[in-house]
Amino acid sequence: MVYIVVVFVEVKPESIEAVKTRMSKAAEIYEKDPETLEFSLRQDINNPQRFTIVERYERESSLTEIHKKNPIFADTVAFLRANVTKPNEPHFIHA
Repeated sequence: MVYIVVVFVEVKPESIEAVKTRMSKAAEIYEKDPETLEFSLRQDINNPQRFTIVERYERESSLTEIHKKNPIFADTVAFLRANVTKPNEPHFIHA
């Protein structure tokens, strides 16, 4: 069973380019993690401040046992929190 995390993020207008750059680099690192099937960043067509982060893992525990233990995880979360306009909207899905 695949475990999917979809996170909706709205960033400050002045942070759009920084978020795209930083999260694209993070995605390249996260996609190399074991049990990670996908980690991607998508920008909303109608509202460039809104992004969707799509994370797909082999199993639910991959999120806590591997992804959250990645050395860049804490800094990435702190960076996003400093650049959002409202709390993230995570959605967790079994597929």
